Amino acid sequence: MKKLVFILTLTVIANTLNAQSKKDEQEITNTIQLLQKGWNAGNGETFASAFSEPHDFIVWNGYYMKNNTVESNAKSHNFIYQKFYKDTQLFYTIDKIKFLSDNIALAHVFGAVVSNTEQRPTDPQVLISMVLQKNNGNWRIVSFHNLDLEVFQNEETKNNAPIPVNVMYASWYAEAN
Repeated sequence: MKKLVFILTLTVIANTLNAQSKKDEQEITNTIQLLQKGWNAGNGETFASAFSEPHDFIVWNGYYMKNNTVESNAKSHNFIYQKFYKDTQLFYTIDKIKFLSDNIALAHVFGAVVSNTEQRPTDPQVLISMVLQKNNGNWRIVSFHNLDLEVFQNEETKNNAPIPVNVMYASWYAEAN
């Protein structure tokens, strides 16, 4: 009887933890979708609302803004939406969410930006690593690192990849279908 109670207890705990991680995974997905929603609306405030106060932000070209504020993030994104990325759309594919603790998660996201008149690109343009923290029940980005995927800019580099790019970036291609 003790063995049965123990097994039932373990089952209940495992199911509870799994349900919680699925809930947290969906909340992280929602946070990441805020970025895409803000970008596609040209709204820096919506984009920046996915971040914690403060946060680190590394741009694809290496610009490193540490201890960035949400207000500063919103202001800089509103500027680039008007100047460099006017009339563009952002595509994201979440490749992986890994929980490092109950309130810390790592997410890897593939992305691409194209004009509003273009379809989703065949290949991703960037790989983003995000560290998210759950605070007061909300998942927000504490660190954002945007890496330019040069493998797609040079055919020789692409052909010499240690793993075929369609395998390395499989979730991007799976979402396109």
